[in-house]
Amino acid sequence: MARLEDVKRDEGAAQEVGRLLCDGMTLFQIARQWGVPKHLFADWFLAEHGEVFERAQRALGSEDMHEVVAIADGEGDVARDRLKCDVRFKRASKFDRKRYGEEADAVKVTPVTIQIANLRGEVAVVVPALAAKEEI
Repeated sequence: MARLEDVKRDEGAAQEVGRLLCDGMTLFQIARQWGVPKHLFADWFLAEHGEVFERAQRALGSEDMHEVVAIADGEGDVARDRLKCDVRFKRASKFDRKRYGEEADAVKVTPVTIQIANLRGEVAVVVPALAAKEEI
């Protein structure tokens, strides 16, 4: 437990954890390597330095997408390459939901009616439209 307190006091610890996360390590792996309790370390880091964790996750998602492009441009076993691309894309979509995820845009649906008039201003056709979408 004393080791965790030392990590918390170390001003460069958060930056080092961010670097290790970008290298692909998990918080639990870092805690094990540093000899600190995993759950307490993860709780502390996410509470105090959540933005570092999120930036590292986005960086890994971006790296995954670059790998997808490289795999898709290469030659090899089509089935294996497809699996590699699918796995990396899925991981990228979890790491950076805003850029690569299936996050649905929030929309407000408004029913509309379209009236078509002739040149004399007489309504010739009234068409109920399906809906108009507008971002919230």
